[in-house]
Amino acid sequence: MQTKITTAFYDAMFGVGNHGTEINHIEQKALNNVRQILNNPEKLSHQIPPLPVVLLELIDVLKDANADFMDIAEIIEKDPSLAVEVLRVSNSSLYFHGDGEISSLRKAVALLGIAGVSNIATTILVEKIKPAKPIYYKMFGRQIWIHSVQCAFLCKTLAIANKQDEFDAYFLGLIHDIGKIIIFNCLCEALSTELPDDSPGSLVYKELMSEMSADISFFIAEEWKLPQIYSDALQAQRSIGDSSLAEILYKGNLLSEVYLLFKKKLISDELIESLLTKISVEKDIWQQFIEIAPEIEKSVH
Repeated sequence: MQTKITTAFYDAMFGVGNHGTEINHIEQKALNNVRQILNNPEKLSHQIPPLPVVLLELIDVLKDANADFMDIAEIIEKDPSLAVEVLRVSNSSLYFHGDGEISSLRKAVALLGIAGVSNIATTILVEKIKPAKPIYYKMFGRQIWIHSVQCAFLCKTLAIANKQDEFDAYFLGLIHDIGKIIIFNCLCEALSTELPDDSPGSLVYKELMSEMSADISFFIAEEWKLPQIYSDALQAQRSIGDSSLAEILYKGNLLSEVYLLFKKKLISDELIESLLTKISVEKDIWQQFIEIAPEIEKSVH
């Protein structure tokens, strides 16, 4: 069932084929060039942007059992523009439902929790890894990022329900498709010289995404020297896996794919209920997600 859902998800995200049913020779050339980069660890390393220092510091602090909310606030405050953006997002309807306004990072952490503010900061920092060409981002890249953020929210909810670490699950959901973003960036760069006045057909995207994205996400986690729990879960993301974090990622990713099919009326309620039962996810979690999913989409620029 998962394979069929993923195939339908790619069709829903990128279309069945915006340049017909065949990849033309220019696209094939670009595809081959990108494959050479992605299959060469040294060349691939050059395509991976460095992880922001602030994010690495946040992860380190969150792994410290003695850290408190002041430590989180102080790290974010090192980057004034990040601090301003965290406060702005903290006050959005997606996160804050109280009266008044959150006017300081310390208040944000007190009201939203350490994990809540860290999730916001992490999303802002990872979001910086976007395609350089705005037209391509608008057409396809934004859809990849929306899926990643929605997956992160689902993973967070599943983690809370299963008494697992909320930040670990959220961060993993956020970066699980980082391979797709790197593939997308490489393809845009290749096509800018081969096909400067047009966009690539959806078949080009889907072929590379389904073929290589999971392995590249794992490679990137290793390149970034992230804690091993993230690499292990990414490596196992094609199945439920043998760890709680890998299981949460598997379910979060699958349900975020299902959501796009649900949104486009390409899947029945009966099939969704059957899937929820099969993967042991409470219907309340799904209902909670489909209520917040449109708000998540609106928050993505």
